[in-house]
Amino acid sequence: MATSLHPLPSVSASLYDPVLAPISLQEWSDVISSMPNNKASGPSKISYEMIKHLSGEALDFSLLLANTCLSCGDIPADWREAMIYPIPKPHDFDAQLKNTRPITLLETVQKCVVKVVTNRLSNILADNNILQGSNFAGLPGGSTNVPIKMLDAIIHQ
Repeated sequence: MATSLHPLPSVSASLYDPVLAPISLQEWSDVISSMPNNKASGPSKISYEMIKHLSGEALDFSLLLANTCLSCGDIPADWREAMIYPIPKPHDFDAQLKNTRPITLLETVQKCVVKVVTNRLSNILADNNILQGSNFAGLPGGSTNVPIKMLDAIIHQ
């Protein structure tokens, strides 16, 4: 049975306005510094470590690029490309593709922009109690403890 999705009448659409607001230099710097080290880079070969060393005009330019993406609602054409690599599973490869799993490498700056939007949206959802039931486990302050306990109880019944 399909249900149509409608906005909740109790949630004002204006709550989401900050999601696409311009990114401040502090917020951009915080997101960049929070990104993990020793991760594979995308097609440009620009790593998180390289981005973390940006300063001055280079940092300002990366912020301008991020804010342009948000204001235009679009991304650079090169960000629409990715590299897919087969990673061997933890058993003998035997020259069989089925013994691998794919990993998709995206541009690191693109992932930083997505992280800004995700952080903002997560905070809005958590601060305004928009999600109901067990849908909040991945939000700031949420926990997967309750859903895991529920699944464990179901399995043991």
